[in-house]
Amino acid sequence: SLDDGQITKISHDTHGFSGADLHSLCSDAAMGPMRELSPEEVETMHKDAMPPISYRHFRTSLRNMNPSVAQSDLAVYLQWNDTYGNKAS
Repeated sequence: SLDDGQITKISHDTHGFSGADLHSLCSDAAMGPMRELSPEEVETMHKDAMPPISYRHFRTSLRNMNPSVAQSDLAVYLQWNDTYGNKAS
């Protein structure tokens, strides 16, 4: 499990990531424990014995990811939302 400081660090390191980017990051990190096991271990291990997802898994996944939306593109979407988006609070 991750502590509050680790979650804060991940949130800072994923600034500019879209919801889809964060989903991809979490999915990849969730596979981290399984990647550390041999095929035989995966086949015979009970699901409750799977090692937990750790901060290290998130760090490893982040090394291979970048935001999918450029900051310059994001500015266009934010402007559009300011002009035409939902004004409800």
